[in-house]
Amino acid sequence: MLFVLAPTSLQANNQKKGKAKIEFESLVYNMGTFSADSSVIVCHYTFKNTGDADLYIHQVFTSCGCTIASHNTDAVKPGESDTITVKYDGRRNAPGKIRKRITVHNNSDTEMVKLYLTGKMLPKQEQETEIIEVSE
Repeated sequence: MLFVLAPTSLQANNQKKGKAKIEFESLVYNMGTFSADSSVIVCHYTFKNTGDADLYIHQVFTSCGCTIASHNTDAVKPGESDTITVKYDGRRNAPGKIRKRITVHNNSDTEMVKLYLTGKMLPKQEQETEIIEVSE
């Protein structure tokens, strides 16, 4: 006796659906060394959907309130690219090394991707105050 197993409709549907795949150009954005006088910096993390289904960014979390992320909520079609924009505002932070984490939740095969923002903030430049002598 010969039995032939045909794929079930569930298996066929799973094969048709495909899966989104997110690939970032870089997981780390280095802001370099900058002065606290210019401590608001905007950076962009570019990614591409290299899968064969629509990619959705569900949520983006940052590790502290000095870092704000924004993203597109529309579908990123297979083969298309998009960006996540991150704004770092260090005006209330002490000078020193910076390492912030941005967590991206999405529907790809990697459901959670961790991005990093690094750099070094120098103290504010002190400005000399001109002393004016006033005679009576």
